[in-house]
Amino acid sequence: MQEFLVVLALALQAAAVSSSPSSPSPAPTGAVYASGFDITTSWANLSPYKDSPGFGLPKGVPRGCELSQVHVLHRHAQRYPTAYPLDGDGMAAFNSKLVEYAAAHPNVTVGRGALAFLADWEYVMGTDTLLASGAATEATSGAGHWDQYGRALYRAGAGMAAWNESLNVFPNGTARPKPVFRTTSQARILESARWWLSGFFGNAGANSSADLYELVIIPETDPYNNTLASYDSCPGDMSEGDDSAEVFVPRYTQDALARLSALLPADFNLTTADVLAMQNLCPYEYATLGASAFCSLFTEQEWRDFEYQIELQFYGDYGFGSPSGRAQGIGYVLELAARLEAKLIFASDTSINYTYDDNTAQFPLHQPLYMDMSHDDIILSVLTALGLSYFRYGPDGLPEDVAHAPEPRTFHLNEMTPFGARLASEVWTCPAGVSFDELAPVLYRNPDLSATPNTTDYLRFVLNNAPLPLDGLASCANSSQGFCPLQDFLQGVPQLHEEAEYQYSCFGNYTTGHQVGDGVPE
Repeated sequence: MQEFLVVLALALQAAAVSSSPSSPSPAPTGAVYASGFDITTSWANLSPYKDSPGFGLPKGVPRGCELSQVHVLHRHAQRYPTAYPLDGDGMAAFNSKLVEYAAAHPNVTVGRGALAFLADWEYVMGTDTLLASGAATEATSGAGHWDQYGRALYRAGAGMAAWNESLNVFPNGTARPKPVFRTTSQARILESARWWLSGFFGNAGANSSADLYELVIIPETDPYNNTLASYDSCPGDMSEGDDSAEVFVPRYTQDALARLSALLPADFNLTTADVLAMQNLCPYEYATLGASAFCSLFTEQEWRDFEYQIELQFYGDYGFGSPSGRAQGIGYVLELAARLEAKLIFASDTSINYTYDDNTAQFPLHQPLYMDMSHDDIILSVLTALGLSYFRYGPDGLPEDVAHAPEPRTFHLNEMTPFGARLASEVWTCPAGVSFDELAPVLYRNPDLSATPNTTDYLRFVLNNAPLPLDGLASCANSSQGFCPLQDFLQGVPQLHEEAEYQYSCFGNYTTGHQVGDGVPE
């Protein structure tokens, strides 16, 4: 991060020196903010991974409890942009506009002052592909999950640096089948899974650990049922967030449009779409090149607004503002419940593809650790299907008719779904009378409570290493510090299934054209 800030500071100084006295320069921006603002936290789902600062509950592990099982829903990591108007398509269009203008005006300098770098700038983006930085993020995450969960779940002894097949045994000492993990078939998801598993199993090459596990690859294609890409089988309303963002973008980019237009030829005709593309180029070039000259062009407020326009998209397309928000996430919730109950699934009225879930070869039971590699929008829709009100903004969704991002709000994608995001569902077996008021910082030894009478299993959801409050999850009303009695959660799953209104949300005829309040049609 320090190197990144130095690069931006130098770019800002160079821009100030080269600015034409007759042309207004951009407002003081970029590398150093008096408030201490970290620019990378304003990139929403394009932010590099950081542990969440927290969602109002203490971090730590319960004393005297056994970590029994962990289910990880993971996002892919840094990638090239997607072919989408508010993302990759907009950047490609801006690049084409520059190239065409330069070709038509060979003797004209396109950018002055802070935009002088455009004379040497080159668009280097591809589409969708996992980047080297993304592979590193995933391998690091896999290694981190081995350290945090794998060691305890498989009871690795002192001096065991990595996973070993000898650890993969049932409590009675007999060998377990190979661990089974899942991914979609999309290239960046599949490669993210392989790199994550490389990190978890302690191997240097992405595929050198492949003989230690089984990887179930579920096709990601429309209209194939797949809980890890549930939008493919749910043709319901997923456009409200995009529509809201298209309203908000011209509002917050007005000042930047005027400021940057003054540094371009009068007939270049810079648009709000171009300004958004320039902002998008900052995080994407950071992920691809390690730095970007576009980052220093915008004020702190403009970066906060950039974050918000992405959050509008996701909240209205996959969250509580989407009429299909709960429906898109309920399939994974039902699969999680089935694993927790050690039951196969033989029928489905959601995004579940039960041909993958009706057999233990592809849907194993009693496995200590599960990992499903997926997308940011799937993590968001699962949080919505659980009804976690911490992330619900209000009855009318996130507002679009505002000049700037509203504050305060608890919906921040850089804390929820950055590149490499992970949602862990932890199962803790605890003795009678356990207290969750004082948590230990580290689980040094995972006790075996199989012979202890009167134990209770608890479920805790942990997003990016921060426990989630369970307000809104009615069956967990008696939870403490995010620990919900497992049986209470399971008893409430049928209600979550009903509340998702999957068939109506995905295939029903209802009024569209606005965000909703609770992730289902109004």
